Amino acid sequence: MAISYFITYPLLVIFFGIFVFFVYNIIMAGRGAVKIDPTDAGQAQGEIINIRSSSGENSAFINVLIQVRFITADHKIVNTEGKAVFDAVKVSEYQKGTKLPLAYSKKEPKKIKINISYPLDR
Repeated sequence: MAISYFITYPLLVIFFGIFVFFVYNIIMAGRGAVKIDPTDAGQAQGEIINIRSSSGENSAFINVLIQVRFITADHKIVNTEGKAVFDAVKVSEYQKGTKLPLAYSKKEPKKIKINISYPLDR
């Protein structure tokens, strides 16, 4: 007995739809990442002004929004916010007043990328 077209084609459409959904989500997840052109990048040390968790549940990794203050190469003081992920064990290393290395856009200094090692990097 052959499998009916009424079963085969709908199953193929469903599996293809699921595949497209996952590919779309992977692509869209990368859009939120800060991208700074290397020719436009400046390096600075930012001081943590405020830090708050943006994750829930029970996890070994913490997603945080870190508000920092730093001085640009043009001697302008900038207050802005960046996202980071770190290991829950290292919470004590990221408290108010701690200095963090960061890269910023010289054209848009409020656009920053905090340069800390991510927990899954080895």
